[in-house]
Amino acid sequence: MSELDEFGVHAGTRPEEALRLAMEREKKAREFYLRCVAIVADPGVKKMFEFLAKEEARHFDLIETEYNRFVVKEG
Repeated sequence: MSELDEFGVHAGTRPEEALRLAMEREKKAREFYLRCVAIVADPGVKKMFEFLAKEEARHFDLIETEYNRFVVKEG
């Protein structure tokens, strides 16, 4: 098995592990953008961070759907 790369995966990473990691990263990215929303004053910048937070939530949902379809279904 090779070492983990900067993303925490390697050639031997199982698909379900990669999907779980991807969901966690989307969740953390959304939390980051929401923190930014809370601290920025500029309305345009705030709107951008709100948009990015919504995108991360959408990404999470897409990955979770695939996880449930391929991993949970098989379980």
